[in-house]
Amino acid sequence: MPPTVIAAGLEFPEGPVWDRDGSVYVTEIRGGQIRKIAPDGTTSVFARPGGGPNGAALGPDGALYVTNNGGFNWHNSMPIGPALDYETGRIERIDKNGTVQRLYTACEDVPLSAPNDLVFDAEGNFYFTDPIHRNPNLRETPGSLTKRQGKVYYASPDGKHIHRVATNVQHPNGIGLTPDGKALIVAQTFAGNLLSFPIRAPGEIGEAQIFGTLPAGYYPDSLCLDEAGYVLVAGILGGGTVVFSPDGKQVDLIPSEDRVVTNVAFGGPHYSTLYISESGLGRVVTHEWP
Repeated sequence: MPPTVIAAGLEFPEGPVWDRDGSVYVTEIRGGQIRKIAPDGTTSVFARPGGGPNGAALGPDGALYVTNNGGFNWHNSMPIGPALDYETGRIERIDKNGTVQRLYTACEDVPLSAPNDLVFDAEGNFYFTDPIHRNPNLRETPGSLTKRQGKVYYASPDGKHIHRVATNVQHPNGIGLTPDGKALIVAQTFAGNLLSFPIRAPGEIGEAQIFGTLPAGYYPDSLCLDEAGYVLVAGILGGGTVVFSPDGKQVDLIPSEDRVVTNVAFGGPHYSTLYISESGLGRVVTHEWP
């Protein structure tokens, strides 16, 4: 069955989030704003945090939590490094009225670089990835890109606590938790693979193992997991969503018309609808998940 387009004309959409009222929030990295797609398909600007709002998730308080990379410079509709007016990477909380609050801009006096994606755990806190902004003044090869190390953090939604849980991760991007809460899955975009970190306690993780590797030409962006533990990964530049079984074997590939597939998330009344952001085409589409 072909996908259903629920929104178009968006400025590099990412981070789709389904709300229980049937609406969908979607970040626009290039637009520096967040749109709300109503159940009838109409769209409106929900908030204007500026910078580059990227990943998003609803917190236990019902507010929208957003990883903001601080804004990109663009070339041929693709991000190539920090924007000229880049101020800082940050984590933001946006209430139901669209009011934006900055929660974190640093950890232990180390500024955040370009926060990318986040996931809440059963404790009501969240893990988030923070890759390093690309330097547009350097000629970077695929080999050099894999050497750019980023971090993973754990933080509370009240803005009072943040600490690093992992370093030296190769461009950490999408992030998710297994259904049993025992492992943290992190995408390493330029390495083309996924890591699995065992969770020893909330906010404490062990040594990573490679969980799965994407097919040639596909690079992992954001991801989600279903209740059985299948991992669905937006394969940017490959043009599809790569599906892994709970033991890390590729079992399916959901094709997209767009090569720049950046995010996939569950929603709908039974959480069986996939919301996929196709950033090159500037749209959000849905598929049904069996």
